[in-house]
Amino acid sequence: MKTRLIIFLLALLLLPVAGLWLSGSSWGDLGLRGLTGDAAIVNPPSALLTTLMMAGYIVFINHLNKLITGNQPFQGQSDYLLRVAGASAVLGWLLVYLNLYVASWTTHTGNPLLQALLYTPLFATLAPAVLCTHAFVAALPGVAERLSSLNRLTPPAPGKPAYALLTLAALGLVGGAAWPTQLYALLWFAPLLLLLALQWLWHESTIFSGMKSGDYGRVICAGLAGLIAGNFVLFAYKSNGGLLAIQATLFKPLGLLLFGLLCMQLADVLAEDWHGKKRGDGSPLKKKFSTPVAEKKN
Repeated sequence: MKTRLIIFLLALLLLPVAGLWLSGSSWGDLGLRGLTGDAAIVNPPSALLTTLMMAGYIVFINHLNKLITGNQPFQGQSDYLLRVAGASAVLGWLLVYLNLYVASWTTHTGNPLLQALLYTPLFATLAPAVLCTHAFVAALPGVAERLSSLNRLTPPAPGKPAYALLTLAALGLVGGAAWPTQLYALLWFAPLLLLLALQWLWHESTIFSGMKSGDYGRVICAGLAGLIAGNFVLFAYKSNGGLLAIQATLFKPLGLLLFGLLCMQLADVLAEDWHGKKRGDGSPLKKKFSTPVAEKKN
């Protein structure tokens, strides 16, 4: 797991730099494409209030899950929650970093240290919010039953598709930075494609694994969760005075859907440490994850 996450992190950091070099540009040529306004502008209340609203959103969705299923995501799983929140914060800053190359959204600049202090807690709430929303959507009456009995999809052998996804991910990260006007969309697909490819290369399950048995629930519910939680955080941020302008009309729904899938796949990778984990006395843990995760392949 750690090796895959390190590869994922380094690829997202370094491949866009290679694309920038390939295009003959330099870091200074970026001109902070995704930033506008006075460098002294920063709006602490918008970030702080949005973080509080996201925390309230998670509590509220968890309460609804408790009413519907009698269970709550992350209940008794504080270590897993902290790991997901930490990964969510890192992922948020990685996406901000990628946006410097393609400027799919614009926002005000500000003091880097102050921004790190303000936005890291906000980014840490995003993946937990998506996972809680996924659990809620999947628990609605009839949803799981209808989405688990669709046409079976026979996946190809993991080898060749994994290398194909790696190639597309590399093309997106390098090409998106070099030619943002033409390949910006592929750049935003790249993180999910890269993570899926790494899972296949390590012979691990992905969020799409259930489709071979006709179960599309995790994929569809994860996408919907990204749309719901993502639209809520955007609404909260703007209503609290935050400046955020999304440049492409189709980018918002597609980007939020991809973000939901990426959060779910990342959570599955982080959950691998808990598969087959034993108690201190050596007996296996019987408590199942309240947030469904993909089972590790034997």
